Amino acid sequence: MSERSRCFDGHFDGAPILPGVAHLALALSACAAQSGRAVVLKALRDFRLKNPLMPGDDVDVRLTPGSDASEIRFEIRRRGEAASVGVLIVDQGNPLE
Repeated sequence: MSERSRCFDGHFDGAPILPGVAHLALALSACAAQSGRAVVLKALRDFRLKNPLMPGDDVDVRLTPGSDASEIRFEIRRRGEAASVGVLIVDQGNPLE
């Protein structure tokens, strides 16, 4: 994560961490990049923030198909550990298939 990202502004002064909504944006961006098309989020399930992401952290976003065509499981990792996990429920079927 870029140390200059505006995502960290005000969240939190003196000890910045990436807010949960930005984790979701990373997952959706990874879906769009992998599929080559925009992904429309309909719902979110089982979202968990496990470890904070801070300015300068390198992240890896892992995507796998879920249990049905509209589900995409994601895991955002930092230094080999999960930072967040969840299931994206998307419109128009799974873009990873």
